[in-house]
Amino acid sequence: MLRAVGRAFVGDGELTERQGAILVAGSGVAFSVTAIAFRGVEHATDFQFLTYRGLSTTLAMVLLIVVRRAGRPVSFAGVTWRTWAAAFVLSLTSMLYILALSRTSAATTLFMLAAAPVFAAIIGWLLLRERVERSTIVAISVTAVGVAIMVGAGLEAGSALGLFFAALIPVLVGLYSVIQRSVSRVDPVIPTLISGTFLTIGTGAVALVQTGLGVTGRDLTMAVISGGLALGIGLPLFNLGHRSVAAARIPLLLMTEVVLAPLWVWIWPGETPGVTTLIGGAVIMGAVAWLMLRTRPSELPRPVVVPT
Repeated sequence: MLRAVGRAFVGDGELTERQGAILVAGSGVAFSVTAIAFRGVEHATDFQFLTYRGLSTTLAMVLLIVVRRAGRPVSFAGVTWRTWAAAFVLSLTSMLYILALSRTSAATTLFMLAAAPVFAAIIGWLLLRERVERSTIVAISVTAVGVAIMVGAGLEAGSALGLFFAALIPVLVGLYSVIQRSVSRVDPVIPTLISGTFLTIGTGAVALVQTGLGVTGRDLTMAVISGGLALGIGLPLFNLGHRSVAAARIPLLLMTEVVLAPLWVWIWPGETPGVTTLIGGAVIMGAVAWLMLRTRPSELPRPVVVPT
């Protein structure tokens, strides 16, 4: 598995659908750290945090590009407007995620994300004409049951603006998944590099106007954990793994983030989810595990080519 991932990462091979599914699910585990990192912030504003999150992500990708120069260099060949569009959607998603977390509970924000498979399936069918497999439909249905159970537990609503931000996230995640499928030959480092740059410039400008960029060492550390580590590790894994997985399945596999992030903030700083919420989370995780076992071990056909 590790050898196959290493070869695929430098462009020397293709992953099987199952290997891609494992990477996507693993990226969700990495992403889940962001919630607890953000809850650890003491004084930094949302846009200060986002600025250093984006900057640390960008620096992590630059470091990765430098390291790879000794072997298989990162190639910028094949970068089109679709790549830039995917990066912009990704940076917007990252910004809205933090803005939603600051205005609602982690559980509310993450469980809103659970609606992403529906949007990915619809957008994938409309833009790429990807057929939605029966197993994916079953997993979406089971995931919906899990979400319904958790909603029935009575999630803290938070502010209306926070709920609006959270509601936009699944649409953007679904859109990003589909766009990435149409530019799957682009090196997985590149969208993350561009996205981090977008996030740094956009939120940094707002932070400069509002409060400046000065933050404490603790808050800077939390931003680096959220960006340089969570996104710096998770996004390349996601961008590589998605190549071998249908668009509708990708957000389902990211349910690892939906379930784990509320658990981390339950452990610390103590946002306690109810028993019903945990049951719903277990149902979602079960759907993800089942979907991963249902994926075929054989390699998928070449990705869909969309005119640019």
